[in-house]
Amino acid sequence: MRKSMMLVAAITTVALASVSCGGDKTAEFDLITEGTLTICADIPYPPFEYEDNGEIVGFDVEIMDAIADDLGLQTVWLGADFGMITAGTAMAAGTCDMAASAITITQEREDGGIDFGDPYFTADQSLLVKKDSGIQTLTDLDGKVLAVQSDTTGEIYANEHNPGAVIVSYDNPATMFLALEAGDVDGVLQDIGPNADQAKADETVEITEIFTTSEQYGFAFQAGDDDLRIAVNDALAKIRENGTYQTIYDKYFTAG
Repeated sequence: MRKSMMLVAAITTVALASVSCGGDKTAEFDLITEGTLTICADIPYPPFEYEDNGEIVGFDVEIMDAIADDLGLQTVWLGADFGMITAGTAMAAGTCDMAASAITITQEREDGGIDFGDPYFTADQSLLVKKDSGIQTLTDLDGKVLAVQSDTTGEIYANEHNPGAVIVSYDNPATMFLALEAGDVDGVLQDIGPNADQAKADETVEITEIFTTSEQYGFAFQAGDDDLRIAVNDALAKIRENGTYQTIYDKYFTAG
């Protein structure tokens, strides 16, 4: 995903999404803005976070809105460089209180300056190709060009299992899909969520291979921000128990 040497260039306000407060509950945290949970995400990354008619929507967005509602908070979403999110820079700079951006929990990222909340989603890697390409497996890409997204576990997986392809890193899924359409690359390897979303929207492409990595996504917090992390964990557990989580999950990954 995108890289930048300057914080001001890497983080920009994308949209404001408000949710109703949970009754008279008031959450007592050291937040950037009182009563508001400011969340960084690398947008767009459908179906987890993306813009639709000027509004930030997606699975992560609805899950976080439900969590914020339980905490008696509103939400504000800010677009941020994925590398700065996973390095903890965005939180440490006081730009956002936390990050929700389909972030795989890894020890390297935890060692780098962020703490993860409890896992909330399980994902695998996948291979997306043109339907008429004749490519069925990763080994069929020997001597061809494979697109990955930089700073992601998909990039790591591709490099560790490269069958002899030329691996090209892109800033975001949209540019990878355009490269595939233009014939600049022969396949896209990344998390199954955005690949499946593209295959649903574009009948000329398909997922031909799924790599079972069973990655766990987690919300990211500045290292040591235990009060907010624990509160979000507790609220996540509540929306799992009351069925809200499953309803949102079914909307994006099961229905239709």
